[in-house]
Amino acid sequence: QVDYTIRVSQRAKRVILKVSGRNGLEVVVPRGFNTKYLQEILKANEAWITDQLQASMRSPGQTKPEHIELRAIDQRWQVEYRPGSDGRFLLSEAAPGVLQIHGDAADVDGIALVLNRWLHQKAQAHLVPWLKYVSRQVDIRFKNTTVRGQTTRWASCSKLGNISINRSLLFLPERLVRHVFLHELCHIKQLNHSPKFWVSLGEIESNYKSLEAEVRQANEYVPRWVLGR
Repeated sequence: QVDYTIRVSQRAKRVILKVSGRNGLEVVVPRGFNTKYLQEILKANEAWITDQLQASMRSPGQTKPEHIELRAIDQRWQVEYRPGSDGRFLLSEAAPGVLQIHGDAADVDGIALVLNRWLHQKAQAHLVPWLKYVSRQVDIRFKNTTVRGQTTRWASCSKLGNISINRSLLFLPERLVRHVFLHELCHIKQLNHSPKFWVSLGEIESNYKSLEAEVRQANEYVPRWVLGR
């Protein structure tokens, strides 16, 4: 018997199973869903759930990483730890592909905090201009963009045309990040997942169905020091 949490979503149209190092198994259900059918669904997906839970316990889930791979921008970083003297953490890009963190190497929470700050800066520098570029390519304009550290969404679009993007997109392959951007840009036209929305997305991304499926499983790319911050 696997422990799980249930989350009711007004946006969900079907039951969605999510596994992460932080939350374990999360079952997202549509509003009004009859939970008496839940055990049948879990049983049918038992093998997949087991595989995902085991994967979440393995790499890339180090709490204190030695290497960081930002697939979206094709960067790989070696992390070196150095002693600190005043209880603070200092992070620097000491050389191309080398991060140095000065501080208490046993304080995994402090390390996670300073790494997430660095990740946020990377997202601001790379993801924001990238979204603007994709926007110009498909001629769909948005108002503003914000980088956040969401744990349940890769991105979102507001009624005002503002797009919020998750800094953890940096860990995903380039094709998935571009797809997330296109998905949210299509919400500028259709702020829902109606047939019109999918037609709009299909016009600019013919293989969107397979990419949507990949994005749903993309948490596996995100290391535990991000999920567990």
